[in-house]
Amino acid sequence: MKVGIVQPSSKTSAVQMTEEALNDGAEVVLLPEKWVPSLDDVPLPEFQKLAMKYTAMIIPGAFEDGVSVISPIIDRNGNVKDVAKKVHLFGDEKGRLFPGEELILTNYNGVKLGIAICYDVDFPESVRELFKRGMEILLVPSKIRKEGIDIWRAYLMIRALENRVGVVNANNLTLPDYPGMSIAMVPENDNGIVRPMILADMKDKEEWKVVNIDTLRYMPLRSQRLEEYVDPKVKDVR
Repeated sequence: MKVGIVQPSSKTSAVQMTEEALNDGAEVVLLPEKWVPSLDDVPLPEFQKLAMKYTAMIIPGAFEDGVSVISPIIDRNGNVKDVAKKVHLFGDEKGRLFPGEELILTNYNGVKLGIAICYDVDFPESVRELFKRGMEILLVPSKIRKEGIDIWRAYLMIRALENRVGVVNANNLTLPDYPGMSIAMVPENDNGIVRPMILADMKDKEEWKVVNIDTLRYMPLRSQRLEEYVDPKVKDVR
């Protein structure tokens, strides 16, 4: 599956780069969290037209809608088929918004895609629930400050390794505080040692990338992890 990552700095560039990624073969396109102030500022009709034109899925990012932080899922027919909601609110979001209560697992051409919005990735049990239900690629729109990028990438890498899934992240580009630096990776078997193979390592500038994720290549790793997974009970010894 070809997945496009778009790191925009304006509405115009967001739409333009999304179409460029689609024209380059992207079947699914992901944009960052809060690259515009709110859902009202998103050029949603233009993204819907592009999804229908290229028969692609577009996740135009994650945004505040006055109630929650939501991530619309635009299907190949240009319809908003559902929305993912941020389950773990961060910072001042907690006092203003309501958290989501469920995670979203969707698919494109038979590939199962999970969506986790930014801070949701910090909680391994959330991603594990998606993994247990067959997720093959995790899509993560985020807004991470430059001071936290190294730690953020460590979270993404660990989620890819512990669940044996591909991870695609689109991070907010609002310089100087939010540096973009989006990343995509898949687990790779290196002579018995599973390592993250980086497919895209983006910079602190406006750009887009298309990565080709072969889910069949790491299916044996994911299947083995599913077979080995145990949900242990805890004995509290006092």
